[in-house]
Amino acid sequence: MVLTPCEAGNQIKKGDRVIMWYVSGNRGEEAIDEPNRFIIDRLSPRQHLSFGFGIHRCVGNRLAEMQIRIVREEMLKRWPDRPIEVVGEPKRVFSNFIKGYEALPVRIPG
Repeated sequence: MVLTPCEAGNQIKKGDRVIMWYVSGNRGEEAIDEPNRFIIDRLSPRQHLSFGFGIHRCVGNRLAEMQIRIVREEMLKRWPDRPIEVVGEPKRVFSNFIKGYEALPVRIPG
């Protein structure tokens, strides 16, 4: 049996197999606009499930947020008027655990 978000509320019976697909997190269009696009300046980034939710929070969450902030600040200092341009298709990580990128070709203005 496969339960999708629209079928929430169905009971799982004894003997049913259950699997949680992490790659499905943050993909619900009813909760996140354009869920399959990488939008670095989303309006509600703290709604993202990557670092856990509720009482189950990733202890590295604040460190990761700080690292991202510093990288963005440094990039803007170095190239304030020239955007970084995506020049090729992303190469995705092949995994049923995460939905990530292995490579994303970009051109950094010189």
